[in-house]
Amino acid sequence: MQLSARIILLVIILLVASCHEGDRHSIPERGAIDSVTQTETINQPLILLIYPDKQKTDKLKNSIGPDNFYRTADLNGKYFTEIRNFLAGSGISVSTSEGVKFRFISGNGAITTTDLTQVDSPWQVIIFNGTDSPVLVSPGMAIQKIRNQFSLPAIEKHSSAYKTRKKSSGHPPAEQNHAKRQESLLQSEIPPTKGTTIRLILTPGQQPPSSRAEASGLRVVTSYISPVHRFRLIFENDIFSNTDRYYTNGVILGYTAPGLINLPANRLMLPSGQNSIVHASLSLHHAMYTPFTTKNPPLLDGDRPYASTLFLRYSQTSECAEQGLILTSAIEAGVIGDAALGRYFQKSVHATVPTNDEPLGWETQIRNDIILSYSANISKLLIQKRNAEVFATASAKAGTLHTYAALGIDAIAGKFTSGLTPLPYSYPELCQKPVKWEYGIRGGLEFRMIGYDASLQGGITNKNNIYTLNPEEIERLVAALHLGIFARYRKIGINISQYYLSREIREGRQHFWGLIGLDYTW
Repeated sequence: MQLSARIILLVIILLVASCHEGDRHSIPERGAIDSVTQTETINQPLILLIYPDKQKTDKLKNSIGPDNFYRTADLNGKYFTEIRNFLAGSGISVSTSEGVKFRFISGNGAITTTDLTQVDSPWQVIIFNGTDSPVLVSPGMAIQKIRNQFSLPAIEKHSSAYKTRKKSSGHPPAEQNHAKRQESLLQSEIPPTKGTTIRLILTPGQQPPSSRAEASGLRVVTSYISPVHRFRLIFENDIFSNTDRYYTNGVILGYTAPGLINLPANRLMLPSGQNSIVHASLSLHHAMYTPFTTKNPPLLDGDRPYASTLFLRYSQTSECAEQGLILTSAIEAGVIGDAALGRYFQKSVHATVPTNDEPLGWETQIRNDIILSYSANISKLLIQKRNAEVFATASAKAGTLHTYAALGIDAIAGKFTSGLTPLPYSYPELCQKPVKWEYGIRGGLEFRMIGYDASLQGGITNKNNIYTLNPEEIERLVAALHLGIFARYRKIGINISQYYLSREIREGRQHFWGLIGLDYTW
């Protein structure tokens, strides 16, 4: 009896163990992961977007380089965006995964196992309609396969984005070359470069967010800081027009470099344009202004007063080729008055030339005061041809030296590098060597509405001036015109221009002066 009981108890234990074994292999819900095989089981219609996991990501970055990896990830993300847009409102589920092994269970009970371990490209799409076997396809070919597998209506009803891409006659040569180089690894064609974008700025130490924001229909890109270094020297003087009056001399020393973008003053600049190339410059400006004649003591009545300015200027320029915009903002800080050394420089220069008379009346110049100004300029591309560009310009400046608003037009013609640098696919493309020769002509016309001019009216904080002009003695609308030639051989450039300015004061005259500029770029 005891033996029989033991046999019966043993049979019961075996049956219970068998039941538990069967439960352990029961089909889990969609998306569950088998703890033993790490296989994702899917038992209903689904479009599965496959991404590379961290291990594959690191491997790809090492093999094709970070720039190519992020560019390829971005391009495949755009395909995934098209897939989501195409399926919007269709009722078909879309999910993502970094897995490599999947088990698909069809409605008739058929089980298909998919292993992506040996698939070359880490970006793939698995299409499962719940009835047939799953289909593995590259992101660029997925929409057509989805239509076939789910017998969906025409594309026009679901995805205008895909329709536009199919109508495209081709891709730019650079994209075609990239596709050929990466064909064996990436297995994806390159979509058009146009699309909705957002700009991402990361400060040092910050980590980029996840690149899987394609569901929002946005593509994350970054603007580039220009690698160009430039030193420039500009000399302006009315001696080129055989006069010695009004704006009589100006000197500018400027330096452009990538590192300047990190100066604290950059926080005061206007935000750079979307998908732009950003430049930062630092320059020193000196200018001298005199009455109509310096040979006689000034009349101190209806004439321009003596004045001299010296200030430091920090500026940021962003070029957005996609929108045809150039945005520049700047801040200036310095002095006006005898501290700017205008009297010393002009008297020293006149003393070295025997035929020059000593300038008389500098003791009546505008008294010392601070210069603090902020300016912004926007240029919009109107016409762009192979050998010509035309821009409309608008600018405004407010501060203790000048306050004005202006509208104008600038043009350039010849053999030259465009003022709008296209956004590259990788940073090294910005470091390409300049062309051997550049040359041509440039000019512009501008109308200014004058609000305040300290070189005529005196500084804002120091009113202890011997002579200044009253507001009613100043012309509020002035016109400025410039025309010149330029040439560049590799790194060295020169430009020569003639400037015209209509009269600034009611009893004054129009004025001409010349400019010679040199710059060295590397």
